[in-house]
Amino acid sequence: MMACSSPSSQQKGAVDMEFPKAEYASSTDSLPFTFDLSKQAKLTWQKNKPGEYFCNVDYPFLNARLYCTYHAITPDKFRNFAEESRKMAYQHTAVATGISEKTYANDLSHVYGILYNIQGNVATPLQVALTDSNRYFFNASLYFNMTPNADSIAPAVNYIRKDIIRIMESFTVKSH
Repeated sequence: MMACSSPSSQQKGAVDMEFPKAEYASSTDSLPFTFDLSKQAKLTWQKNKPGEYFCNVDYPFLNARLYCTYHAITPDKFRNFAEESRKMAYQHTAVATGISEKTYANDLSHVYGILYNIQGNVATPLQVALTDSNRYFFNASLYFNMTPNADSIAPAVNYIRKDIIRIMESFTVKSH
């Protein structure tokens, strides 16, 4: 199994802030998937149509939200979802100072993905895509409820990045 890693050094100009120690619990049983959710975050969700779910992971103390979508797919739809996810990440190239990709693979649970780290004063500094390439596609994008300033939000982004990596590592689709 290979997991994502996050940068350990603080970004230049970022304020040193104290954040609650991360503690996790499994997300709701009402969805066709589960992942470890930070106890500092709140999960809300809705079923949009058969096989499609929207969920939000809110961080009220950081004024941030991780917008998530889950789609049941067929293998022939995989390429479309993968390309759309990539376009969503790279639509920030006009204002981003850089975009890096960290791949994730868990062969045991058949979960594969990409974590996009989007640097600069961008609307969504972190995006993730998870899939098994056959049955589902999960996307998530982090937004802050404020005008983006990379230096100001860097500590919060680094904090939430750890939670997103935990989501990727614990993501499981339930058997039908």
